[in-house]
Amino acid sequence: MNETKKENDLEEIKAALERHMESLYKRALAVVNEYYDFKEEMNKKMDWPKKSSLKPRVRQRGLSIAAEWYDKRWYGSKAKGTRRAFTTYIAKPKASHGYTLSKLLEYAQDWEKDKVAETETALAAIRYEASCVMKALSYLNMAAKKSLIDTRL
Repeated sequence: MNETKKENDLEEIKAALERHMESLYKRALAVVNEYYDFKEEMNKKMDWPKKSSLKPRVRQRGLSIAAEWYDKRWYGSKAKGTRRAFTTYIAKPKASHGYTLSKLLEYAQDWEKDKVAETETALAAIRYEASCVMKALSYLNMAAKKSLIDTRL
């Protein structure tokens, strides 16, 4: 009976952490959507060379969350039908939860730099929190396996 309660407690904790990961994903989406709303509104006012080409993206695979930045440029002639998009992934340092702002801002227009920095700061905090939650889930899974092994001995 006591082992069943322990298993139920672990499952409740895991379920709560999984719900929290889902809420982090929704927060990241909201941050990215706020950036896109700002960018879209400002791009309407800009001539072609001043338009923003930065694109943040949030993905969820299983429970993990990825928030990445891309630079999307257009090449060729629209009139001649040779216009093509070229997207470049902007790499985040592996040992960090956030992008190097100076590198990220190299891709930004002057008018959007503050918003890019604000957006990346929020995404970095979400990446860090998600990393901690994923570690907690991993440790809970290890504890549950160890507990199951110990009860069989």
